[in-house]
Amino acid sequence: MAYSRIVGAVSISILGGFLVACAGPDGKEGPAGLAGPAGPQGPAGPEGPPGTTPFIDAGVDGATTNSCAQPCHGFGNVVDQWKFSGHYKISAMADDNPTWTGAASCGNCHALDGIERRVAGVVTVADGGVASGVANGHLNFQTATGGAAEAVYAGLGKNAIIHCSTCHAFTPTNDPHVTGKYEPGSAPLRVASGPDDQSLIEKSPADAGVVGQPAGKYKAGNTCVFCHKSRRDVTAFITPANRMSSTRWGPHQGPQADIYSGKGAYHFPGQSYGTSVHTTLANGCVGCHMTPVASNKNVPDHSMIASIAACKTCHTTYTGTSYDIQSGQSTVRAGLFELQAALNARGLLTRSSAAPFVAMSETELRDGAFQLDQPRPQSGVGPDGGVADQVLSATDAGALYNYLLLARGRDFGVHNPTYTKQLLWDSIRQIKGTTPTFMSARASS
Repeated sequence: MAYSRIVGAVSISILGGFLVACAGPDGKEGPAGLAGPAGPQGPAGPEGPPGTTPFIDAGVDGATTNSCAQPCHGFGNVVDQWKFSGHYKISAMADDNPTWTGAASCGNCHALDGIERRVAGVVTVADGGVASGVANGHLNFQTATGGAAEAVYAGLGKNAIIHCSTCHAFTPTNDPHVTGKYEPGSAPLRVASGPDDQSLIEKSPADAGVVGQPAGKYKAGNTCVFCHKSRRDVTAFITPANRMSSTRWGPHQGPQADIYSGKGAYHFPGQSYGTSVHTTLANGCVGCHMTPVASNKNVPDHSMIASIAACKTCHTTYTGTSYDIQSGQSTVRAGLFELQAALNARGLLTRSSAAPFVAMSETELRDGAFQLDQPRPQSGVGPDGGVADQVLSATDAGALYNYLLLARGRDFGVHNPTYTKQLLWDSIRQIKGTTPTFMSARASS
């Protein structure tokens, strides 16, 4: 006899007196039970590759320091040094920060990406002109009519910002802000700085067209030449007849490369020009202006303030604390005073930025701030004793140009003592018509 009954999900049957249970379909899963105690720890696995600590670096004294601090962001390191430089001042100070709108040449030197674009050959050339040497820093180009004009900045910047990436070619593979660490040499210069590379100053050799000329083999100093020059091609700029059309006539501020190279001024016909041993420094400008800082991994000093200690590596007997070594600056300053007075007597200088252009006062003729002097426009000068509508010969205009070049270089002959004294001697004699008094004889070449 068989008997069956469904109890829950189990079928129970009685067959021949035996109780038989048959499983039904699975029901829903119940809630998880409590976790049991942890089992014993297994053996250690194989050792992995060594890791990195990107934000910890050993300082020069062996102490652990934050790698952001050295060499860049620590107290007194690269960023702080840079804040003492003229590059920072002109970028950060509202009164000195130049701005521009529309097509202008300012950004070629003053914009954050100015050097980057020039190295890439990206500038704007107008009037059907032909540019040459852009990748080596040349700014002027030959116009369709045969004259010279400046290339226009082709970026988007509108005000002066000079920062790390202006001179250094950072990429995602070498930027410490991306990689998390600084490696020596990981911030290459944008401008070619090999032993045979040269940047161009604007002055072209006579009858060579508007092509500029190499300043010299200055390695890291090639970067400085890109901007620290006159922006004028003197060969094309000085003509047989010259009229000062505005206070902007002449070289731009900061034309040190023209003086340092011994090539960039107006050269008087029949005169020879020499140069000093300063031009033989291995890295040019950098040799004195960016000496290594031992306490900062020997990274160059980015304040760019010339080091008296560097001067004394050659001038070994000098014990002073100024740059007036062998009274060189005193001699040049006397020459500048003499040339300034002569030019002012001719009605060629002013410090006024708007008409009427009055003659410089006795105070201005004695303060020694030569870099503030401006060429005096020769049209509508006004009834103050000046001569209106002077037309200057090439040699007279060359003397004025040289004065502005040396005054705006602001070094009083340090960059190239021999060349500076020769330019002063020739320019004073041209304007005064008599032998200069600041030196007993012209400096020899």
